[in-house]
Amino acid sequence: MTDVDITRPIFGREPAVIINAVAALLATLIGFMPAALTGEQAGAIVAALTAAAAIWTAIKVRPVAPTLFVGAITTGATLAGAFGYALTQQQVGTLAAASVALMTVLVIRPQSTPAADPRTINGVLVAGDIRRTDLPR
Repeated sequence: MTDVDITRPIFGREPAVIINAVAALLATLIGFMPAALTGEQAGAIVAALTAAAAIWTAIKVRPVAPTLFVGAITTGATLAGAFGYALTQQQVGTLAAASVALMTVLVIRPQSTPAADPRTINGVLVAGDIRRTDLPR
């Protein structure tokens, strides 16, 4: 059996962008499905997907707080749209995809760094870095 390094960044340095892009694509796919789902069913599925994406992103980046905040906002927006208003399946998918994309670009990306390979600014590790700096390299 091969050991898999789960701390390695996905496709380089942008796990938050990749994970949330997949979540937005899945939400869009649900929005474009034939009318097989009600608005509430689509909302429940998309909310579960956005919550899972938020948890996965929180594992892959530091600091965790902005990621969990965005996860709560996008999941809440999806649930509010599906259960609080009379939205169609297509509208729920569009709302979820838009909220995930916007929150990723505006909140997560500027405030997070991959946990496995944190960025430095002028040779100084950014806040929330999990690497130990007192070990010889």
